Amino acid sequence: MDMQPDPRLAVSTWSLHRKLDRGDTNLFDIPAQAAAHGIGRLEVCHFHFPDRTEQTLTRLRAELERAGVSFFTLLIDTGDLVHPEPSQRAADEREIAEWIETAAACGAERVRVSAGNQAADLEGALLQRSAEALLRLASRAGDLGVRLVTENWQALLAGAQEVLRLLQLTGDSVGLMADFGNWTGSTKYEGLEQILPKASSTHAKISTVDDGALDWDDFAKCLYLCKKAAFAGPHSLIYDGPSEEWASLDEMRAFVQSYLVP
Repeated sequence: MDMQPDPRLAVSTWSLHRKLDRGDTNLFDIPAQAAAHGIGRLEVCHFHFPDRTEQTLTRLRAELERAGVSFFTLLIDTGDLVHPEPSQRAADEREIAEWIETAAACGAERVRVSAGNQAADLEGALLQRSAEALLRLASRAGDLGVRLVTENWQALLAGAQEVLRLLQLTGDSVGLMADFGNWTGSTKYEGLEQILPKASSTHAKISTVDDGALDWDDFAKCLYLCKKAAFAGPHSLIYDGPSEEWASLDEMRAFVQSYLVP
């Protein structure tokens, strides 16, 4: 399958983690695969880098350029900016800052950083602490030409109120990625509806039902909320079901494109 890569669509390496783990593919193959499946942007989980040598970073940039695919986001899945132990918080912030430097060296547009993995407190002290750390990291990222975003993910941002308060504290310095699958339960759609107007991208994650079938109803509701919010992408496709990955991602791509705002 070969088609023009759509810059409104990205794919995360997480969607291909089983292929990567088995050795069926490697990080350097994915840009060309994404382009062949009509996807114009790539998100890379930090743990999918084989190493951070200059040779690896240069090769990844070359493969992206050859495929005509942009490095959209480096997903930094490590660190807790609100860890209760100060020395651990400081170490985690340093590690995240090092990954931001890697993102810049690879030509990534953005990095995604978790706001924190402790439940928000009633006084808002942890949200304030997270905001201060994110602002420091955003400043460092900005100096390197990289945009910092966070996500409605992990314990600190367990609901829309917490997300909106954090964004209020960080202003324009920190962007938002809205993930379809991180929230569940009766308030999921209400919460997404509140944060989507603030989002600059999504993780268009599709859930599976008990027999492994894709939950198109849930996916459609999430995409409808995006359209209602006049969200035009990029959507990053996230698949973690039992079927062949690229076949499922092709189905998702066509479904998402039918919802995109012109």
